[in-house]
Amino acid sequence: KDKVLVDVYLTRGLKTQYDYFFRVHAYELDKAQTFMRAFRATTLGRHSDVAETQVGITKALNYITKDMSPGLNSGLSSATYTGPAPRYVVSVPIKKDAAWWNMSIDERLALMEEHTAPT
Repeated sequence: KDKVLVDVYLTRGLKTQYDYFFRVHAYELDKAQTFMRAFRATTLGRHSDVAETQVGITKALNYITKDMSPGLNSGLSSATYTGPAPRYVVSVPIKKDAAWWNMSIDERLALMEEHTAPT
């Protein structure tokens, strides 16, 4: 839990604002910040401008559980990937509004199943 995992992606040609992207995984925010301070002290870090930062958290699934959605849970749990290493990553920040939270749990579950089923 004291370790920090960093994924680095070259984004040149994909976005005009920046050339590379760090995805920093840490159990505690201060560990991620310590990594970023150490990076900023390197030659590359001193010559880099921070274009954007986002902080997020992950947690256990709320809707796709064995009890609430057994079919989809089984499909996601048994999914495997055997192809060549992926060349790209897509990161989709999600923000839910009042309309989402005002839906019943069954309505939210139906939308999550609809959204997740194609994957």
